[in-house]
Amino acid sequence: MATLGRDRKAKRQVVRTFVVVAIVVALALVLFQTAPSIRGASQPLRAGMDDIVVQSASSTRPGSLFDFNNDEELQAEIERLQVENRQLAIWRDAATSMTERLQRYEELLNLASEPLPQGISARVVTETDGPFAETRLANAGALHGVQLGHVAVNTQGVIGRVIRVGNRSSRILLVTDFNSRVPVMGEISGVRAILAGGSGSEFGQLIDRPEQAPFVQGESIVTSGEGNAFPRGLRIARAVLSGEEWVAQLSLSEAPVDFVRLLPAQTIPTPEEDPLPEPVEAEPEASAEMGQR
Repeated sequence: MATLGRDRKAKRQVVRTFVVVAIVVALALVLFQTAPSIRGASQPLRAGMDDIVVQSASSTRPGSLFDFNNDEELQAEIERLQVENRQLAIWRDAATSMTERLQRYEELLNLASEPLPQGISARVVTETDGPFAETRLANAGALHGVQLGHVAVNTQGVIGRVIRVGNRSSRILLVTDFNSRVPVMGEISGVRAILAGGSGSEFGQLIDRPEQAPFVQGESIVTSGEGNAFPRGLRIARAVLSGEEWVAQLSLSEAPVDFVRLLPAQTIPTPEEDPLPEPVEAEPEASAEMGQR
C-alpha cells in the first residue's frame, strides 16, 4: 500500500511539473512576440523564411494547389473587362436613343400597335398516354374561355399551342413535338425561319429560311406572326450557332413548366371575313320628289 501511495504521489508531481513547464513556455513565446528587442533580432530570420516560401510557391508546377496568378494576368483581365464595360455602355445609350426615336415615329405616323391579348391562366400536367409525344394537359377549357389555337406561354416564352379543347381541360402541343411548326424570326437580324421540334427538349431546328443572311449569335428568336397562327413578337428561343448550323435554344428548357397563360392567337381577319357594309341606295320615289322640288 505504501508503494502504491508513493507511485500516485510521483505521478501527480510529474503532471504538476509538466503544467508548470507549459506555462513557462507560453509566457516565453508571448514575451518573444511582444518584446521590441527580441522582435528586431528575429526579423532577419522571418524574412529568410518568407523568401523560402515565395521561392517554393513560384517553383510549383501550374495547376497545383499553390499556383497563383501573377499581377500581369490580373491586370490584363481588368483591362479587358473595362473595355467590355465601355462597349456595353455605348450599346446601352444607343438602344435607349433608338427606343425613344421609335416611340416618336410611331406617334408621328399614328402606327397601329399590336393589341395586348387577354388570356386565361391554367396549371399544366404531363400527359403520358396521349396521341402526341410532347403534350401537356391544362386545367382550363371551353367553360373558362379557352379556344382552339390559343397560344400557351409562361414567364420564359412560348411553350406550345392548344390543339384540342374540352369543357374543363385542353391539350397543349409543345414546341418540342415532332409535329410542331412555328414561324419565327430573329429579333435583331429579322431573319425568318420555321422552328421545328423533334430534336429534344433543349434545342429546335430552324428550317425553311428564305433569307441567306445569318442570325446574330445569342439573339432572341420571336414569333413572326406569319400565317396568323401565333401573335407577333413572343419570345420562343435563342439563336445558337452549333458548328455551321443555326439552332434554336428553346426557352421551354429554361424553367419548369407548371403554370401557363393561354392567349388568343390574335389573327388578322381577311377582307372577305370582315367586309365593308354595302352602300345604301336612295329610293326611286324619294329621288323623284326631290327632282320635282
